Amino acid sequence: MSGVGLRSKKRAAVVLGWFGLLIVSVTAIAVLERQRLVTELQTEAAILHRLASQRADQHDAHLTSLSALAVAGEAGRQDLFLEVAATIQRFYPRIVAIDLVPLDRPDRYITTRQSLPGELTEAIIAGARASTGELVLRPVSATESLYMVVKRSPNTDAARFGLALTVDAERLLASEDVFWRRPSVARVLSLPDGARLFGTGPDGTAMLFHKALGSGSQPLLLEAGITPRFADILPTGRVLAVLGIMSVLYLLAILGLRQLARARQAEHHARLSASDARLAHASRVNALGEMASGMAHELTQPLTAILSQAQAGRHLARRGDVNGSEASFGRVIEQSKRAAAILDRLRDWTRPQSQRIEQVSINDAIANVEALLRREIETGGVTLTSELSATRNATLLVDRIALEQIVFNLTRNAVEAASDSAERSVRLTSGLAGTGIMIEVADSGPGVPEDIRQRVFEPFVTGKPHGTGLGLALCQRLTERMGGELALVEDRKETVFRLWLPGGSAEDREVAE
Repeated sequence: MSGVGLRSKKRAAVVLGWFGLLIVSVTAIAVLERQRLVTELQTEAAILHRLASQRADQHDAHLTSLSALAVAGEAGRQDLFLEVAATIQRFYPRIVAIDLVPLDRPDRYITTRQSLPGELTEAIIAGARASTGELVLRPVSATESLYMVVKRSPNTDAARFGLALTVDAERLLASEDVFWRRPSVARVLSLPDGARLFGTGPDGTAMLFHKALGSGSQPLLLEAGITPRFADILPTGRVLAVLGIMSVLYLLAILGLRQLARARQAEHHARLSASDARLAHASRVNALGEMASGMAHELTQPLTAILSQAQAGRHLARRGDVNGSEASFGRVIEQSKRAAAILDRLRDWTRPQSQRIEQVSINDAIANVEALLRREIETGGVTLTSELSATRNATLLVDRIALEQIVFNLTRNAVEAASDSAERSVRLTSGLAGTGIMIEVADSGPGVPEDIRQRVFEPFVTGKPHGTGLGLALCQRLTERMGGELALVEDRKETVFRLWLPGGSAEDREVAE
């Protein structure tokens, strides 16, 4: 999967996670708001129940005082009765009418109304006669939220009057609390026999509160319920605030996780880097052990030349041939420098080093590798061809030891593979490619087995009978660290490994061209 595709999938996962969090948050708000509304309903209904019960108890007191006034004043004190009744209605507007009807002379009624209809007169008389001491409740009409509280006066079997208060049930439940103004809230007040006096709110609302008023004389049934609407359970301000907070927290969590991931990745890279350094050093030391005889041969040549030229110079000096002895000693110096260069190469190759970035000549790095492998090349009878003219002045800003180790491992593998072929040839080429430099190592060997071609750069994957499978994995790791690419070329007859490293100046290109 490409890096762009992986990043796109990560972004999509972050966005989906954010949407999921918002959905969960909105759902939680809806559930909590509904529960809060139900709790608020129970609380507000209990408050309204206490208030309505107190108001109903006041009706008992009014009836008692009016009954005493009616019995004491008879018909001759109608003005006093009406004055007291008017005062009660003024302070208690839910009481819409007060009626006093003599049981034996209904036509001599006293009322705060303009007139008392005959059906109401009969209802008051019937209620008073039906009473055995308790108050009698009667609905006024099927279309109005009015009911009558009827009392016999005096409250004995010798009662002479029927006394009635007409009460507005809606005003009995009046409340200044804005909760009861919500269209989603329902409240109902019914007579004890179930006849509804007053009701508001949506039809079909499940009543969550049921309780009769605390008045012993008027045990009206109060019911309340709520059918939450979308705006009730998802209030805009609260939803936006919660979604904003959750989005910020989610963003902080994502940033925190990314920072943690980066820290862990940096630690992982640091461990890998240390492991690579140890592996690279071990690989060089192991290679040096295998090349010991070759290094001895490398040093034998300049030492033998030094000895020969020194003896010749001494002989020429004895003969007085100054020019000849000077030339011999010059060759001694030249061979001494050659031996010192070989020793310097060995010391650099075996020394554990931290990454040291420097300007490195491509051709010089390849030449050093050829010098290190010269003995193996000669022993295997392999012909090594170098085509480096395109990069004769090209340099890279890299770790020289890492670059040489990559080329060394690739070239050594090629030499070992070519040793088993009839042609026995290895070719090293370099050139400018795009914005970097490309190095190819090709050999005439049998090639990489088909079953491991796709995994050739994985650790412990090898086609050699006694190989460790770490050489190419190390090369791949070192190449990636330098920002380059290492690949097995598929469309070539020979086995070709191609190394590309970024770098190379425009001046290098012009010179190479």
